[in-house]
Amino acid sequence: MKNIKIYIIAFLGIWMMTGCGESVIDLEPKDKFTIDVALSTVEGLEGGIYGVYAIGQGFCMSDELGNYKMLQTDIIMAGTHLVDQANLRAIFFADAQFNGVNANVKSLWDNLYIGINRANLIIEKGDEFLGSDMKDSEKARVNNVLGQALFFRAYYHYSLLSRWGNIILMTQTSLDPSVKIELVSKDVVLPVIIADLEKAIGLLPDAKTVNSVGRVSKGTARHLLAKMYLEIEDWTKAAETADAVINDAQYKLLDDLNAIFSLEEQSNSELIFSWQFSESDINNPQRISQHWYPLYDRIVGVDRSFEQGARPWSRFQPNEYYWSLFEENDKRLDAYHHRFWYYDSESEELPAGVSIGDMVKVEDGFTTSDNVPIERAITPTTAKYDENSDYLGREVNESSGYRNIIVYRLAETYVVAAEAYMRSGDNGKALEYLNALRQRAGVADLTSINQDVLLEEHARELGHEGHRYEMLKRLGLLMERVKAHNSDMAEYVQDYHINWPISATQVNLTGVPQNEGYNE
Repeated sequence: MKNIKIYIIAFLGIWMMTGCGESVIDLEPKDKFTIDVALSTVEGLEGGIYGVYAIGQGFCMSDELGNYKMLQTDIIMAGTHLVDQANLRAIFFADAQFNGVNANVKSLWDNLYIGINRANLIIEKGDEFLGSDMKDSEKARVNNVLGQALFFRAYYHYSLLSRWGNIILMTQTSLDPSVKIELVSKDVVLPVIIADLEKAIGLLPDAKTVNSVGRVSKGTARHLLAKMYLEIEDWTKAAETADAVINDAQYKLLDDLNAIFSLEEQSNSELIFSWQFSESDINNPQRISQHWYPLYDRIVGVDRSFEQGARPWSRFQPNEYYWSLFEENDKRLDAYHHRFWYYDSESEELPAGVSIGDMVKVEDGFTTSDNVPIERAITPTTAKYDENSDYLGREVNESSGYRNIIVYRLAETYVVAAEAYMRSGDNGKALEYLNALRQRAGVADLTSINQDVLLEEHARELGHEGHRYEMLKRLGLLMERVKAHNSDMAEYVQDYHINWPISATQVNLTGVPQNEGYNE
């Protein structure tokens, strides 16, 4: 047969079909492992799985995409300097530049498919290994890698589904060029995601064996699976699966709220999975921490310091609606947030009438050094991504850091379980789980529960951790609540924004239809 090359630019980038049906996936230079190594030994397969993890970790390393899961919700507002990043700003506001040619939209779509493709490569080769003669010890290692790859294939598919609504389901590396590429809805994708996670749970070791919040375990897969059961409204399985995580002895809610996001306790018992960073790898820091801090150091009399938040880069802040949800005695107000700034300058003259240690107040009436309104320079913000010390090696003027980024923690499992029990009619059990979170926060128990109560507790406990968008969209409330509470988006948002625009490159090369509203 005559050799041919068919180039399909999709998912990973370039798929090269050569010879008699033989397909070779060009993973270089983006991948950190070579095909030859990944396909030849169990050790290579174990090394290859790091390339699957690298996609999710890589988003955290991006100024443009690190915080994408926190955007377009009802509890966020723009910072004063979001304007510095045009493509990110377009996504935040859903303005006219939020379209299929937006570089961030394209990058996110493409890279999620790169992650899926890498997972598929591992799954296919792992299945081949299991079909050969292997020692039991080697089989266990392959199953572990397969479980991780199945988890990430599910995780990345869901990341796409939750933003785009209609996606290309990709469960193999080789595409028959005669088969038309089509978009499918969640009714097609969710059963595949659930099947992957159920299989992954059977292959993965438990959390105690893994003994690392940076590696996927049965608990990680169960947590995501419980959320997927909510997606298909199987309340019984959602509750059972969440309970399996909650009852795992490796996990426990922390009594000390300050310890959950502590730099010194980044492997605490409340954490289920985190993207890992290290000061020893200075070329690969995360770039999320600084985006949440207002430009406090522009205030005359306030120096940039670790105590005040280190380098600020004011892209986002919690909005007024978010703050309205808290009771004054809620311990989460101080444990999860940075709310106050203080005069501390030793390098410039303090304004008249204030002393070192005085709190900065809007009514002080002082201006900032570059005309940022003082109320915006001291806007309270989340401290969940703080790296406000040099403990991990970050310097005070650096715009990046080395703390881990939490993906899943047990408090979310409690909220998932509460919803599952509420919807199945067991309000007592639902309240038990929500009140466990409230009791450690020092606020009174809830005596009744409904969807609004659940959403408010979800915001208080999990605000700005990347779960809000998915939940509101699942409940059909995203556009309604954004219009009601997100004043920055309300001017631009349309109902069709419920699904993001598909990359124009993808549309042009494959012929898939653009999502509604983005063809103009």
